[in-house]
Amino acid sequence: MSRLRLLTLLTATALTGTALTSAANAVVIIRMAPVHTDAMVENYNPYNLAGPHAYVQDFAYEPLWIDNVWHPDHDFPALAKSYELGSDLKSVTYHLQEGVKWSDGEPFSASDVVFTFKYAKAHPDFPVGYDIYNAEADTGSLVNVVAVDDHTVRFELKKPDSLARLNIGPVFPLPEHIWKDIADPANYANPKVVATGPFTEVRDFSRNSFKLCKNPLYREAADVKIDCIEYPQLSDNLQVIAAITNGDLDWATDGITDPDVTFTAKSADNHYWLPPDAGTNLQLNTTKAPFNNLEFRKAMSMAIDRQTLVDVATFGLTTPAKYPIGEGMFYKDWIDDAALAPYQYLMNYDPEAAKKVLDDAGFIDKDGDGWRDEPDGTPIAFSMEVPAGWDDWVNTLQTVSENLQDIGINADMKTPDEGAWFDNIPTGNFDVYIMWTNLSSTPWFTYYSMFNPRSMNPGTLNEQAMHQMKIPAIETDLADISATADVAVQKAKITDVMKQVAENLPLITLFSNPAWYEYSTRNFTGWPDASNAWARPNNPSGVHERVKVLLSLTPVAK
Repeated sequence: MSRLRLLTLLTATALTGTALTSAANAVVIIRMAPVHTDAMVENYNPYNLAGPHAYVQDFAYEPLWIDNVWHPDHDFPALAKSYELGSDLKSVTYHLQEGVKWSDGEPFSASDVVFTFKYAKAHPDFPVGYDIYNAEADTGSLVNVVAVDDHTVRFELKKPDSLARLNIGPVFPLPEHIWKDIADPANYANPKVVATGPFTEVRDFSRNSFKLCKNPLYREAADVKIDCIEYPQLSDNLQVIAAITNGDLDWATDGITDPDVTFTAKSADNHYWLPPDAGTNLQLNTTKAPFNNLEFRKAMSMAIDRQTLVDVATFGLTTPAKYPIGEGMFYKDWIDDAALAPYQYLMNYDPEAAKKVLDDAGFIDKDGDGWRDEPDGTPIAFSMEVPAGWDDWVNTLQTVSENLQDIGINADMKTPDEGAWFDNIPTGNFDVYIMWTNLSSTPWFTYYSMFNPRSMNPGTLNEQAMHQMKIPAIETDLADISATADVAVQKAKITDVMKQVAENLPLITLFSNPAWYEYSTRNFTGWPDASNAWARPNNPSGVHERVKVLLSLTPVAK
């Protein structure tokens, strides 16, 4: 079905079946599926991280600043037009765009930014994202937010922090005049979108799809060439890939198998580009046995056949990781090969050496059932979890489970549905999860996400910190990095962090995933590709550049 089409202007209810079509009503629609769902729900809360946020962040609700992760020297201003750090690194001041209006006509100003900070502080269960200082626990960074004037806002920090903006810029301010009366924001469905971004008008909602259409009050509305984003209900990557293969989507960000045969061969309009992207790790629950034993974790890492993972399980589309540092080679300019070379053995497939490590640590078969037990005789049996339908990662865990079984470890795989898999993350009730990493313009944010102790509390567990291993040396290094703007010092400290990860193995590094990115030129041109790699091209939530990619596209004349 063509996504660039003349929509029918209905002159009676759908039940009458009568309609008129007029060329004057041509509407440019782009179809995309940034998140999987079994049914659409009328929830447009930008901080409901169970799914609704993926539709409205960036496209409706804007951050202050968009970091261009691939090209940090070419960031994108958003609600702010510029920022500067205080000379003592204890503040960040943002200068806001002037003339910005919320989609209901109310002016956007610094007071909305201040309100969002105060609101987040009053509702700590509402995941706005500010690292707010807690005096009682002496944790956090952000002490206060001050409106200097209507278009200037200053974020005041507890201590010097050259990188605080990485946590401040991506936050989406809320309209004070709407949210000040919402007592329970975490459970608020936000049925009427009031935002500043290019797309704020919800239309044609059903359980199967809805549209998010152009905001006529957007400050650059005249330059927006797309009228609506249409979000179809698609429950897994197989459905997404089938839809874009058949021309029913324009932009996808899902895993794909054998794309030259199954995708591009089906249409000259079908294209993909899979540049190396975030790392893929096994998040081990180190709060319980056997994962609380370093020797066991070492043996697990040495037992994994990563070359098979890259070449077979992930169809040759992933990139090998060189060191056990919780990340692949995305930050290659920050990697000190000489410092990390002593840990490379942990990435080599050596099942015999893994067996010896287990034997020496007392993980042997004590009851004769063919499986290794803990040193005290407790049987070892655990599950590794991945959503059903995530084929590359399902294959990965299948291979890993076989590798572990080959050295006598009773490990299997579970494939819950995607919703249940996500819902279980905060609970801490798991053995092993396969998980991506969070990328940024520097590795500091990636490791901060992994090792912030405030992200390790069961009930509110962050997916990057599921291992729950607190490593004070890493926390100190990360604090030292943020306290200086000297890149040489930052790089030396990042090397220390990487060494600590390799020495403690709170998670097991597998490979780098590609940036899954499929697109169609049937209805739009101007897509980023290998020859025009100006921004990350995929569209899940968290990739804030996605709105810039969408706005750069040119509709194909029909």
